[in-house]
Amino acid sequence: MADDRIPFVWTNDDIAHGLAEPLERQLAFLDRMGIPGVFFVVPGAPKPLTEDEGLLAVIRDARGRGHEFYQHGLVHSPFESGVPELWMLQFSDEVFRDYDERRLEIEAQHSLSTMVRMLSMGQAIWREAFGEDSVGYRPGWGAFCGNLYRALDVLGYAWMSSRIPCPTSWLYNQGKFDAPLNFREAVSAAPERMGGSVAEYPMAGDYGFRVPNESDKIDAMVKLGMREMEHYCEIDAPMLMCSHWHGLEHAEGSGYAVHEQLIPRLLDSGRVEPMGMAGLHARQG
Repeated sequence: MADDRIPFVWTNDDIAHGLAEPLERQLAFLDRMGIPGVFFVVPGAPKPLTEDEGLLAVIRDARGRGHEFYQHGLVHSPFESGVPELWMLQFSDEVFRDYDERRLEIEAQHSLSTMVRMLSMGQAIWREAFGEDSVGYRPGWGAFCGNLYRALDVLGYAWMSSRIPCPTSWLYNQGKFDAPLNFREAVSAAPERMGGSVAEYPMAGDYGFRVPNESDKIDAMVKLGMREMEHYCEIDAPMLMCSHWHGLEHAEGSGYAVHEQLIPRLLDSGRVEPMGMAGLHARQG
């Protein structure tokens, strides 16, 4: 790294057609925090991005002010990019049951040709909306498979952000606040090359997805975020905080309440350097 600080990237998922107002609220929040945002936007659902000129205008203005936007799946269905982590499936009884009952059928859908076709459909919408391809990709639900990386390489994407080395924040978000900090040894917390030239940038936690609006739970999430930051500093790896617009606004803004405390603490630590994915990827080489 350039100095003793690690790169810190604030990322956000699930903005889509019809969601200009939540995006504007997030941008106002980032202005208050004084950091750039990296947004992963669904290109194809509930309608194509190209049919929401109001949202596109907000995005164009935000890009002009240093925020970044990248492709987030095609229609954000749970299995379109692969299979999510099994503990991620537990956020939805219906999705968990679907995988439990149709596992072989679902996994058979993840051929290389199917992944290329799915990505290409989203890519075409993105190109029409912005006049360029998205160089980065984050799948919905954190799903992945080997053929997804291969398809990204075939289509010329530079990087993906999907893997979750530490599930602890997600378990907290399921109400399991006694879950231990657990960086899994087999899942790299540092960037690595996958599927040819594609770089994988793992995600840090989402500390405000489904947090009860209770001071002790909010404080627990803030403390967890700081503990995870310490780990990323120890291994000299970037910290890509994850968030969702609906998570920030959950329970009358409990997610925002976490971020309003956590982000200043991260910045005041002197150990993180805020940046976007373009700067991070250029630095990683």
